[in-house]
Amino acid sequence: MKYKIRSCRALLCAAFACLGLQGCGGGENGSGGASAPMATSVGTVKSANAVESAKEAMRSDEAAYLVETQQSSAATFDRRAATALSNSHDPRSGVYYLYAADGTNGTRQKLGINFDTRSYTLTDDRGQATSGTFSEDPAEPGTYVFASSRITSPANTARFRLAPDAVVGAFPFEKPWSNPTAYQVMPFVAARAFVTDPVQLDGNYNSFGIIRKSDGTSDSQALTMRITGHGTTLETCFGYQDLHSLDSCPTILKRTYAITASPDFTWAGTSSSPADVLQFRMARIGGQNILLSGGYTDTAPDTRVFQVGLPDAPVSGWTQTRYIGAATNGSWGANVFDNWDSIRTAVTPEGTVDELSLPLASIGRPQGVRLLNSAGTKRYYAMFNGTLSVVIGRPIENARGYMEVSLYKDSWNARNGHYTVFTTNGTEQTLDIDFDKKLYTMTAPGGDATTGTFSEDPNDPGTYIFANRRITAASNTARFRTKIDAIVGGFPFALFKSNPVAYAVQPFIAVRSFVTQRSGLAGTYDVIVTAGGSNNLTHPGAYWQLYIDAAGTVARQCLPATIACLPEASLGDYAISPGASPGIWVFTRDEKTSFTGRVARIDGRNVMLQASESYSPYIAPSSPLFPYPIWTLNTGFPRPTGVTNPVYWPAMRMHIASTGGTFGTASLDATRYATSYSRPDGTSGSLALEMQGISGNAQVREGTDSTGTRYQLAQNGVIALMQAPWPFDNLHIGLAD
Repeated sequence: MKYKIRSCRALLCAAFACLGLQGCGGGENGSGGASAPMATSVGTVKSANAVESAKEAMRSDEAAYLVETQQSSAATFDRRAATALSNSHDPRSGVYYLYAADGTNGTRQKLGINFDTRSYTLTDDRGQATSGTFSEDPAEPGTYVFASSRITSPANTARFRLAPDAVVGAFPFEKPWSNPTAYQVMPFVAARAFVTDPVQLDGNYNSFGIIRKSDGTSDSQALTMRITGHGTTLETCFGYQDLHSLDSCPTILKRTYAITASPDFTWAGTSSSPADVLQFRMARIGGQNILLSGGYTDTAPDTRVFQVGLPDAPVSGWTQTRYIGAATNGSWGANVFDNWDSIRTAVTPEGTVDELSLPLASIGRPQGVRLLNSAGTKRYYAMFNGTLSVVIGRPIENARGYMEVSLYKDSWNARNGHYTVFTTNGTEQTLDIDFDKKLYTMTAPGGDATTGTFSEDPNDPGTYIFANRRITAASNTARFRTKIDAIVGGFPFALFKSNPVAYAVQPFIAVRSFVTQRSGLAGTYDVIVTAGGSNNLTHPGAYWQLYIDAAGTVARQCLPATIACLPEASLGDYAISPGASPGIWVFTRDEKTSFTGRVARIDGRNVMLQASESYSPYIAPSSPLFPYPIWTLNTGFPRPTGVTNPVYWPAMRMHIASTGGTFGTASLDATRYATSYSRPDGTSGSLALEMQGISGNAQVREGTDSTGTRYQLAQNGVIALMQAPWPFDNLHIGLAD
């Protein structure tokens, strides 16, 4: 395993074993149970007319095409009958048959999407509808976010992406058997184009599914399937934990079904020994057959099943590919597969970003399935086909009942994405970066954006150079390095309060993972404050401690000391409360907001960050300069516990950017810090410090250069900060190589 921040959360459930597909793999011919009161829920809606328009379009489409009984035995592919037209001019708009991982009956559940009004209507198996709007996620183009009053979690993971004639995503479905009614975000696949010619059914398939029972237990299901005889015969091999090819399937695990066409684009398979009936649709998504089955049967109303089947593919098809989609734990994220590894980066409903890297292992036959995390306590099956990827927890094992369904995007670099940038001009900006296309966009507050390309430095692998029209100096020191969920470097930001606006390369830390749970904030942080005035004039900074209790509800600010931040030493006590969005924390004193901040997660470590505009505490009200605006950048590391100095002080090689516009390399250990760097004017510089410890603090050390000037350094093994003591007028930010 390359790294593991937090394991995927599998649904813990009791084992569910059955040989047949009746009640555990078939479905789709149940009545749906007793009717319930109308449960229409409207989320954040652009206008009532928009929602009503979507409903009307859906009703019109149903009346024209979808409610009619269709026999799926046409000799040709009946696209007109299978595709719902709409009143929208956008070809993506329409009505889709929906199969969901909550086990809802896929035959009757439909999703109406209108891209003209950006609205949707979901009609469940009882004919009850919920409507709302959706919007594109600016951080992930092509992903759309459902607005719904059913979403009460800190992060909204109800989202979707599109393929030709298909919608794949997650929605807050009504939880089966819940009383009172509850909702849960679950994956779904919705399609509107289906195979109607039986000849087109033929092929070998692998089918993954999950089983849910009314007693709260869940399990997974993995089958190999083969359709032959021009769509007349279906063979299955139900393998429990182990998958078998049809040719090596034990007799007791094998079933043979006769296939006949059924109404509404479905196909029915009937087995006589033992007696069993299953139904499915064969969707056409991205030019490939995708088998969909779901729901329950009249004979097993307390069991619900969701299945997705993909054509079996040879091992050579496992090239580096990115898929985006949802999991049954409510998370939304991206899976990057290559031949022997899988990386999943996902945001949870709680707003945390988890990243998990697991090895892939071949199982031989079938060729299109691999075993994920073969040596771990939670093992999974994975398959993909260039259109969908599906991952399930192995049946009857610890991860049973867990499932991911994702839609193909493209070959992808795991570092791509949307980052929050903390920089030394007092602003939080955003960085959208694409390592595949080598493009970036840096956006300042208010929407002022600059876009450009970047390239890897051939003389310094792993260092990337920003190209930007703002850079006019002799040497381009706007460069950066990367770490898990972080980018550190220098960029040509607008100088604070410059008039006319001037630009200079300044250091920044960009992150995309933040602590969103109170308990994750706990610790005593060494906080280094760097500040500057207009046009980047120097200004004294500061150094202090911030203690946060174990519950993450109370903070205490103290002067730097080698002892604990005790109440009697407090400069101020603060109550902590969630801010405007997950990961932002508000610190209040006497019921008034004092400051806001975030705690980033960088390579598994906490780093406190805050960039803001303030006023100098050193300018008296009687001064003609009062009030004097300054920018501040607060950076803090929690003190390690149970370690001694200098044992904790790990040796590091790193790249550094500074408020002097420099970029270079540095190395440090417990006794020495040495750096060499390039300036924007093309000249080079260097600095060497002899290091001394601070008694009782294993994280902060002091250095002295050849002239006797003292410097202050802090590090956590990944990020290092170096600045001169008073007046703290120059900051170096280093990222470990």
